[in-house]
Amino acid sequence: MAQAGYLPRQRRWPFFLAGGLVLIFILFTISSGFVVNLLWFREVHLSQVFWGVLKTKLLLGVVFGIVFFAGLFANLWIVRKITPETRVLTPDQEVIENIRQLADPYLRWLIPAGCVFLGIIVGLAASKEWQTFLLWRNSGGVSFGNPESLFHKDPSFYIFTLPWWKFVQGWVFSTLVGITFLTIIGHVLWGGIRPQAPRFADKVSPQVRAHLSVLLGLIMVAKAVGYWLGRFNLLGSPRGIVQGASYTDVHAQLPALYVLAIAALISAVLFFLNARVKLWSLPVISVVLLVAVSVVVGTAIPAFVQQFSVKPQESQREQPYIKDNIAGTRVAFGLDKVHLTDQQVQPLVTAADLEANPDTLSNIRLWRPKVLEQDFQSLQRIRQYYEFNDVDVDRYTINGQKRVLMVSARELSSPGIPKTGGAWQNQHLAYTHGIGVVAAQVNSSSADGSPLFTLKDIPTSGAPTIDQPRIYYGEFRDAGGHQQSVPFVITNSGTPEVDVPSDTAAQESTFAYDGRGGIPIGNIFQRAMFAWNYKDVNLLISGQIHSDSKILINRDLQTRVQTAAPFLTFDKDPYLTVIGGRLQWIWDAYTTSSQYPYSQSVDLRDATAGQITGGSVNYIRNSVKVVVDAYDGTMHYYVSDPSDPIIQVWERAFPDMFTPMADASTELQSHFRYPENLFQIQATQFARYHVTDPTTFFRGTDAWQIPSDPTYCADPVNAAQRPCLATNPVGEAPKIAPYYQLLKLPGAATEQFQLITPFTPAGRPNMVAWMAANSDPIDYGALTAFQFPSDHPVDGPSTVFAQINADPAFSQDRT
Repeated sequence: MAQAGYLPRQRRWPFFLAGGLVLIFILFTISSGFVVNLLWFREVHLSQVFWGVLKTKLLLGVVFGIVFFAGLFANLWIVRKITPETRVLTPDQEVIENIRQLADPYLRWLIPAGCVFLGIIVGLAASKEWQTFLLWRNSGGVSFGNPESLFHKDPSFYIFTLPWWKFVQGWVFSTLVGITFLTIIGHVLWGGIRPQAPRFADKVSPQVRAHLSVLLGLIMVAKAVGYWLGRFNLLGSPRGIVQGASYTDVHAQLPALYVLAIAALISAVLFFLNARVKLWSLPVISVVLLVAVSVVVGTAIPAFVQQFSVKPQESQREQPYIKDNIAGTRVAFGLDKVHLTDQQVQPLVTAADLEANPDTLSNIRLWRPKVLEQDFQSLQRIRQYYEFNDVDVDRYTINGQKRVLMVSARELSSPGIPKTGGAWQNQHLAYTHGIGVVAAQVNSSSADGSPLFTLKDIPTSGAPTIDQPRIYYGEFRDAGGHQQSVPFVITNSGTPEVDVPSDTAAQESTFAYDGRGGIPIGNIFQRAMFAWNYKDVNLLISGQIHSDSKILINRDLQTRVQTAAPFLTFDKDPYLTVIGGRLQWIWDAYTTSSQYPYSQSVDLRDATAGQITGGSVNYIRNSVKVVVDAYDGTMHYYVSDPSDPIIQVWERAFPDMFTPMADASTELQSHFRYPENLFQIQATQFARYHVTDPTTFFRGTDAWQIPSDPTYCADPVNAAQRPCLATNPVGEAPKIAPYYQLLKLPGAATEQFQLITPFTPAGRPNMVAWMAANSDPIDYGALTAFQFPSDHPVDGPSTVFAQINADPAFSQDRT
C-alpha cells in the first residue's frame, strides 16, 4: 500500500515527465542562444572576444559565488552548532520551535541548497563587472603620464585600478551585511536570539553574542576600507564651482575620511573584544562613536568650512583647484591640442578672394541632409521595399576635381516587403538586400530644383564607380530615424533573391549571394538551433533551405558592431563610402571614462543634442574606426588613436580584435572624417575651457556658447514635425550642428575637409570665434580655433539669418 501523503509509483510518471520537459525546454533555450552567438562570433572572426568575455564572466561568477556560499554556509553551520540545548519557551517562542522541529529533518540538504542558490545569484551579479575586471587585470604598466597633484597618482589608477577596488570593497561590505542578516534570522529560528525572553540577559546567548560581534567587526573593517578608498573620490567631487577636489575637500573632507577610517577600525576592535568579554557596552560605544564622528567630522565640519571659510573668499580659496580642473579637463577632452589664434576680420570679400578659393566656392553646401533625403525618397526610391535612411557628407575626386557629395544608401525596408505570395519566403528568402547608392553634389541643383546626381538609378550609374552595389548590412532605420527590427535572411536557398526590380515579375533579375558573410545552416542541428532561438519553425521545416544555404543575422550595424565591442561608445552616425568599387560603412567609436581626476564631466545627451545617450563622461577619445563591408559584413576595428591608454588596455584584453591604422588602405584613410559627436562634445567644453587663467575662469567673463540653430523653424521638415518656436515659446531650438566643408583655413596653402562650428559670447548674439577639425589624412584631427578681436563685433548666425530673411527677393524666392 502507498503511504499516506505519497502518490503510487504508477501515478508519479506524469510529474517526472513534466519536470523533464521543462528541464529540456530550459536547457535547449540556453544552448540555442549560446550556439547561435558562438557561430556568429566565428563568422566575424572574433571568437577570442566571445570566449574571453565568457571566461571572465565564469571566473568572476564562480569565485564570488563560491566565496559567498562558503561564508554563508559556514555561518549557518555555526548557528546550528551553538544552538542552546535548553530553551525557555514563551508562547511566541513555542511557535518558532514548532516550525524549527518541522523543518529540521530537511535542513541537511535544504541549507546547502539554499546557499548554492544564493551563491549563484551573487555570482551572476558579480559577472556583470567583467569590463571593470578586464581593465584592472590588463592595465599593468599603462600610464597616462600626468599624475594629479593631490595624491600624485597617474590617472590610470583612477580609471583602471580604483573602480575594481571599489567594487570588491562594496561587494565584501554588502556580502557581510547580507550574511549577518541571514545569520540573525537563523539564530532567532534556533533559539539563540529570544526577543520575548523576560530578562534582558537572556535575549541573546553568550555564544551568539560572540558570533555576531565577529561579523559586525568584519563589517566595520570593510567600512574602514571604504572610507580609505573614499579619499580618491574627492578628485571627482562636485562640491566646488568645478569638478575635482576643492578647498573644503582637501582641508576638511579629506581629514574627516582619515578620522572616519580610524573610527571604523576602533569600532571593529571593540566588536572583536566583545566576542571575548561579552559586554553590551562595547558594541554600543562603537556604534555611537562612529555615528558621532560621521556627523561631526564627516558632515558638520566640512559644511562649516565651506560656509564660513570658503564662500567669503571663494576665488582665492579655489584658485589652485580651478587651475587643476582646467588642466585636467583640457587634457581629458583633447583641448590642450587646440591651436587658438587671433583672427583679424575683413569686412568684405573681394573678387581676388573668390578667385583664390575655387574649390571652396564650388563645394559650398546648399542642401540640408533631411531635405535632400526627402528628394531621394521621391526621386530614387523606385520600389516601396527600398528606403533612404540617412544622408552622409563625404568627399570624392570626380573628374579630377575635389567634390563634396551627399551620399545615401538604398537599403531594404522590411515593412515595405510584399506580404502576398508567401510572406515568410518574401521576407527571409527573396527580398534579402538593398541595392545601390545615390549621391548628389552639395552646391548645385537641376533646372527644376532637383538634386544634381552623380550616382543614381538601378543599376547604379555615375561616379564614383561601384562594382558591388548590393547592401546586405546597413543602418536599417525607419523614416523617423528609429532602428528597424531587422529580420534574418537566408541566401543560396531554393527561392531566387530579387535583385534588379522591373515592372513585371518575369523581367526581374535575380541574384545568388557569393559573399563571405553568413553562417552555414545546412545540417539539421544548426537549423534546429536557429529555429528555436528565433522562434521560427519554418527554419526547420522549409524545403527551400539546402545544404549550402547560409543564414545572415545581426545585419544592422548597431547590433553587429556593438555586440562585438560593448565596451566602446559609438557615434550616432555611421556613414557609407565607396572604397575600391565596394560599399563600406565607417563608424567612429570612442573610449570614455567618468573617472579622470580633476576633469569636468559633460552629459553626452546634452552635448550631442540627444544623439548619444551614455550618461556623463569626463574623458573621451576617438580611438577606433570600425569599417563594415555592406556586402559581406566583414568588420575591421582600426585603432585610430594608439596613444590612448584605454584602447591599449583593450588591445591587451583582445589582441586579435584590433587592427593598426597602418593596415588601412590609403583610399580608406582618405574617407575617414573627424567625428561629429566628438566635435560637439569638445566644442561644448571648449566654450568654457578656452580660458586658462583661473581668475578669469571663476568670473566667467569670457565664457562662450554654441549658438542655437536660427534656421530650425524655417526648415520645412522641422516645421512639419512640431510647432515653430514663434508659436511655441516654451520650445527651444537645438544648438547649431557642426558641418563638414571643403575650405582653406587662414594661412593654409590648400583646401581641406574641415568640420566647423561657431561660438558666440554667453548671452549675446555676436560671433566671437569658430573652431575647425581637420579630416584630411595629412594633419588629421588637428583642431584650430580662430578668435575675433573684442573691439570688432562680428554678426552671429541669428543676426545673419535675420538679415537674409529681411531681403525681399530672398523672402519671395523662399515662399
